[in-house]
Amino acid sequence: MFLDPPPRDWARLAAWLARRYPDVPTIDADALLAWIHDPTREPPLLLDIRSTDEQAISTLPGARCVRDAADARRAVRESLPRQVVVYCAVGVRSARLARTLQRDGHCVRNLAESIFGWANRGYPLVTHG
Repeated sequence: MFLDPPPRDWARLAAWLARRYPDVPTIDADALLAWIHDPTREPPLLLDIRSTDEQAISTLPGARCVRDAADARRAVRESLPRQVVVYCAVGVRSARLARTLQRDGHCVRNLAESIFGWANRGYPLVTHG
């Protein structure tokens, strides 16, 4: 269950996620953007675990939209041996998915501050509509 009420700032949310999902590594938006643009590294597989309504608004460039863990597992199998970065709106759904994929043996990171942190930095988004 999520916090009631939800956290009012990213620092509190990050602390809560770290306590709840201590085994799930994170990557911040700055590091992810640098990784994506680094010609010496293979870009990660980006998985968006948000609802289709959320995904219809915008996604990270190149992200694969997945509905659930089974869909994510298929996407990862098709993209092996790439590393994976998952995101949602605030990080809870993606942390849960990251843990599941880690238990399957994959190298996965959760995007800290998720799509909102990415967008708030002015990084590129693909808008749909």
